[in-house]
Amino acid sequence: MRILSVDGGGYLGLATAAFVEGVEDHFDCNLGDCFDLFCGTSTGAIIALGIAAGKTGAELRTLYSELGKRVLVPRFGRRSKLGRLFGPKFALEPLREALTGAFGDLTLGDLYASNKRVIASSFCLTTGQPRIFKTDHSANLTRHARYRLVDVALASAAAPTYFPLAKVVDPLSGVVETFCDGGVVANQPALLAYAEAVSECGAEAKDVRLLSLSTPRADLAQKEPISTNRGLWQWGEAIADVFIEGSSRSSGEVLKRLVACCPENQRPLYERIELVNTHRLAFDDASPMASQVLIHEGSSRAASNVVRQRLMPFFTEEERNARLSR
Repeated sequence: MRILSVDGGGYLGLATAAFVEGVEDHFDCNLGDCFDLFCGTSTGAIIALGIAAGKTGAELRTLYSELGKRVLVPRFGRRSKLGRLFGPKFALEPLREALTGAFGDLTLGDLYASNKRVIASSFCLTTGQPRIFKTDHSANLTRHARYRLVDVALASAAAPTYFPLAKVVDPLSGVVETFCDGGVVANQPALLAYAEAVSECGAEAKDVRLLSLSTPRADLAQKEPISTNRGLWQWGEAIADVFIEGSSRSSGEVLKRLVACCPENQRPLYERIELVNTHRLAFDDASPMASQVLIHEGSSRAASNVVRQRLMPFFTEEERNARLSR
């Protein structure tokens, strides 16, 4: 079983989309035809759902450029920080409109009918529990087939303080539930994807090939003298970055150890491709300069011979022909 997992990271996902475009160009393929299970969180959920729905990397890059222009427009003006004390930075409706343009009325059931398995993380504030949206890819899963991709993406990408909470109607019960960003659950969802493959999809560990894609990561180490008496004002937005990045790296390390603990002849293939954020771009920076930097980062990583060699097992000719002949 081949798995594609995509991290969260807001507009930084433009780099991931550019990376996907470069990989598809080099291997002459559509990633949607090369993987069996697609997993994503927040912006990664948008990308994973898009690939599972047949979107190309080029189409995803265009979508992100559109998101930058239409969605990431501060409600209170670019210089107003006071407004954010009383409401989210961005409106949700432009994001809903952009995603509706990309996905229409497609549902998780439609994806599974096309032989695509998908999981996407979110946090349900109505129940106070994580919510992992899934296609009905096992006998244990029967509740999510009628969820629209638009609603799943919104539930996974509703970042606290940046977007309003996402209200989604349960298609079975008719109950309206409220969700926030899946990054509070698993910003790096590869561990969830591996667990899903072996527990619900029945895959043997040795048959798992898992490709995990990051959004560009910034170095969070603080070089200047560090104040030890911080309140909410001093922490600011950095506190969310620390919480999310800390849990992401922990889950990635756990997955590496699980893989290493398997006997060598039973060991799954796990490749983690990390993009870098050398300019320390904010995850909502959609300026022309930021866009160019992100596209360059994704494209240059996809053009790296070292990266291409690591990706080769996911795109062998034999494997591609087998999938195309289904």
